[in-house]
Amino acid sequence: MMKKLMTKMNEKYFGYVRNERGAQALEWVALGLVVIAIMSVIAMGIQGSSIGETIISKLEEMIQGIGS
Repeated sequence: MMKKLMTKMNEKYFGYVRNERGAQALEWVALGLVVIAIMSVIAMGIQGSSIGETIISKLEEMIQGIGS
């Protein structure tokens, strides 16, 4: 009886672990938050933040690299 109970509990637990429905949506939300954070740092970088200026200069380098 104990083995049957443990088997049933394991099936239920691993059923939740294997269920990946919605995981991709969470990844997109996290990616969106990262983009928003970078955009806000860039917006503040115009006012003299060194982090914002660094991100702006790196993005400019990447864009110029694409055109070359």
